[in-house]
Amino acid sequence: MTRRIVTGNNPEGKSYFVQDGPSPTRLNMGMVINEQIWIDDPAKPDPMAAKDPVDVEKIHLHPPDNGSSFRVVTFFPEGHTTEISHEELAKNMSRADDGGVFEADNPGMHTTRTIDYAIILSGEIYLKLDQGEILLQAGDIVVQRATRHGWYNRGDEPCPVAFVLIDSPNYR
Repeated sequence: MTRRIVTGNNPEGKSYFVQDGPSPTRLNMGMVINEQIWIDDPAKPDPMAAKDPVDVEKIHLHPPDNGSSFRVVTFFPEGHTTEISHEELAKNMSRADDGGVFEADNPGMHTTRTIDYAIILSGEIYLKLDQGEILLQAGDIVVQRATRHGWYNRGDEPCPVAFVLIDSPNYR
């Protein structure tokens, strides 16, 4: 579980720690765990951080228009046995909105309308594109520019990846 520290300014303009702990939105989806860390929505500014923008019923793959989102996704190795009930898995899957980008006939492959920064936190994972794939390891950074891709953990250990997704009019 990722520790999330959120800062804000109080009514007197003094900075303080709003939250120190796990994100309120953590979805176990069987082969991945999605921890939504933050969502920046320019249409709903909240400089006092009075409302947690990730304490939501649905998690959307894409950030808001002109906004960004930050998440940590832990990819389990292929062949991983899900340790949650079918009921909990179904409930969590219903809370995730991928915007219809995942391809039904090619599991894992998708194209986002964002520029993404991905940082491999530990372990290793393959990034697959239309023309080739590459093995990424802890510390590697990917700049993903609205290209068709998929993430595949063929190792033996879970691989957490930090993603910053930024809405870009260049890719809409």
